[in-house]
Amino acid sequence: MTRTPPSKTALATAFGVVAALAITVAVIIANIPAVKGLGDKVKLPLFHGGSTWVDLLLFVAMGVLALVYIVTRKNSVYAWEVGFRAVAAPLWVLNTVLGLFAALNTWDFTGSKETPLMAVRQDPRLVAQFVILLGVAMLLLLHWLVLEKRVHKAIADLVFTVGAAILLSDIFLDPAKRALHPDSPVLNSGWEIKGPFFGMVLTVLGICVVLAWVVQSYVQPEKPAEKLAKSVAE
Repeated sequence: MTRTPPSKTALATAFGVVAALAITVAVIIANIPAVKGLGDKVKLPLFHGGSTWVDLLLFVAMGVLALVYIVTRKNSVYAWEVGFRAVAAPLWVLNTVLGLFAALNTWDFTGSKETPLMAVRQDPRLVAQFVILLGVAMLLLLHWLVLEKRVHKAIADLVFTVGAAILLSDIFLDPAKRALHPDSPVLNSGWEIKGPFFGMVLTVLGICVVLAWVVQSYVQPEKPAEKLAKSVAE
């Protein structure tokens, strides 16, 4: 059975919600107070941190849905898996660029014998962000050029999610690696910082969920030929 794409009214409503939430994010960022040391520069790392939190949640959702699809083979589950992947992947590219830009513009390199770019490369979290970016690129190439069956694509999504979780767990649980990066600067701040941060997290998450809904609504059910080939292979 072919799925009917959303109506023009539904799409207009969805993109209207996205626009409203984007304006809300802009207002939140504009009203973040300056802090001692960084001044107004604090806005960039705060947005980057909040957007990265959202991105990680999207990848976790993608991995969970991949596992559910592998078990149930439900088309609706796979559609949402595709939706979250389609939003999380480009957002990670943006977050990687923002992370590097934030580090170069907010870290104090006074007295360092290395160039700022070389110093930044020693931060395990930024290195992990680039490693995951390479993983995202490999995952998308697998989906587009190699894998055909949906169950195989779901397995690839699940393996990527588990690999990223292992990589990040190693960084956050290793005291030596944690010491090279400010430890929870937002959570250790007052609500004048935590409030806008969590507001951005919720708002950006809302934007991503709406965009994922739009993408998943265009994912068609598995064709009968695909199901037959799958049953023969099994």
